[in-house]
Amino acid sequence: MARVLEWKKHYRVIHSRFPPINLFDEDREGDALLLAELEGETSDRLTRWNEFIREDDYRNGSGWGAVMAAFCYTNNGRFSIEDRLGAYYCADSDITAIAEWSYHAAKVWRDIRYTDEASATVRCLVGSLTEPLVDARKNSRVHKKTDYSTSQAFALKHYQAQDFGILYRSLRNPGGECAALLRPCATTPVKQGVHYSITWDGSKFTQYALVGPFKPLP
Repeated sequence: MARVLEWKKHYRVIHSRFPPINLFDEDREGDALLLAELEGETSDRLTRWNEFIREDDYRNGSGWGAVMAAFCYTNNGRFSIEDRLGAYYCADSDITAIAEWSYHAAKVWRDIRYTDEASATVRCLVGSLTEPLVDARKNSRVHKKTDYSTSQAFALKHYQAQDFGILYRSLRNPGGECAALLRPCATTPVKQGVHYSITWDGSKFTQYALVGPFKPLP
C-alpha cells in the first residue's frame, strides 16, 4: 500500500475549554515538580503515558501537549480504540477540521440533550507532517459512515507494523482529506492558530465565524 506525504500543513480544532498547556508542553527535566503541583488535579493518564505511547515516540516541550494528549486520552473513533490505540486526527484545511469537529461534537451535545441555542469557541492547531502515511483514500472499507470496526482493525494492523498514520477522505466535508496519526513523531509540534465561533441551533452546528481581536473595555 502506498505511503504518501502530500500536505504542507495539517489542521485540528479543539474546544477552547481545554487548557492550552499541559504536562507535555513542559521540559522533561521539570516533570517531577510539575507533577507535584498537579497531583490530585489532573488525570493519571498524563503520568502513565508509557502505557499508550512507545518510549521512542515520547515527545515534550512547546507544542507537544495537544499531540501527546490525543494518544493518552483514547476513545473509539474511526482509527482509534478506547484504552488501546490513540490517534491524532487532523485535516488538510481548517474548514475540513471544523466540519469534522462539528459532526462529532454535535453527537455529544445531542446525547446530553442540549437543545438551547448556543455557540462553541474552538481554537485551531496547526502543524506539519514529517513522515509518509498509509494512503487509504481509495479503500471504501475504512470509509463507512458510522461503523468503525473495519477501520479500527485496519489501524491496529498498521500501528503494529509501526506505520506513522493513515490518510483518508473526509466524510464530513466532501473533497476534503483527513489523517489519523498513529505515532506522535509523524508531526512537528503544533502551534495555536486562530479561534472560531461555531453556532449551535439546538440540534446541530450550522455556521462558523472567525473570532477577531478583542478590544479593551472603556
